[in-house]
Amino acid sequence: MAERTYDHGAQNERTALAWTRTALALLVGVVLATRLAAEPLGPAAVVFGLVVAPVAVAVLLLARRRYRRSHEALHADRALPDGKLPGLVALVTLLLAALEIAYALG
Repeated sequence: MAERTYDHGAQNERTALAWTRTALALLVGVVLATRLAAEPLGPAAVVFGLVVAPVAVAVLLLARRRYRRSHEALHADRALPDGKLPGLVALVTLLLAALEIAYALG
């Protein structure tokens, strides 16, 4: 029997669950930060929430797609998906940090 690079364990499933938790945490963080910053920052905080919350939802949807693509790639011995999703998570995190800094200074 030939060796395969795919391990029949649950690594891909655990990774998908971690991405889901991360996306949900980002979404909750964006909503709460927007709510807290709404009074001191006014419409800027609301605009932030309206722009960044859908990006956090996109992370959640892209995580599901990444799971499917990884699952298919592992079974077909193809290359795994690229690193665009971690970049999107980093972007949302940086935008959230910018709102928090504006809140602290405002």
